[in-house]
Amino acid sequence: MTIVPNRLGVKFNLKREPALAAADIVPIFQRWIQEHTVDGMLIDVIDYKHVPEGPGVILIADEGDYAFDFSDGQIGLHYIRKRNLPGDMAGALILAFRLALGAALCLESEAPGDIDFDFSHAKISFLDRQNYRNEPARFAAAQDELSAILADIYGGDVALERAYDDPRFSFALRVSAQTEGVDGQKLLARLSARAVSVQ
Repeated sequence: MTIVPNRLGVKFNLKREPALAAADIVPIFQRWIQEHTVDGMLIDVIDYKHVPEGPGVILIADEGDYAFDFSDGQIGLHYIRKRNLPGDMAGALILAFRLALGAALCLESEAPGDIDFDFSHAKISFLDRQNYRNEPARFAAAQDELSAILADIYGGDVALERAYDDPRFSFALRVSAQTEGVDGQKLLARLSARAVSVQ
């Protein structure tokens, strides 16, 4: 069984750069805290949008953080689960995907037609350098199990590849569903059902 990392991130990128400015995300995230829009004990908003290809605007929560993220030169919604992950990899990935997807759909609703995510592709970050060194052997050891779990999440075949070859970067994977145009609402319903089944 693949070890569950200390922290686990899932990022969905936008299909195109929006007209909505990064500065506009700050009051949206602040309102989310007041209205408890997304899951978690929401605490504060931190603005790093001045950092090139950085974490952007972060909504800090107790269990995990939500970010309007600029890393890799791609704008997206990045959810990082920091603690209280399920003890098995399937449960951990379902949880992180479900929360990232839910937040991305909420952000789409803030700017319909402008904020538009590509749910057919995701980046998964395994933020645990002790158990997940960014090297080919680590990928080879985990590839089959992770591919099976992600195929179950998406309900069909997926392609999986390392996001970075440089060992100085964290171990991260890019997953691509073989069916383009994945519907976010349908995927969220699927993940919510799967979350119940693995509890």
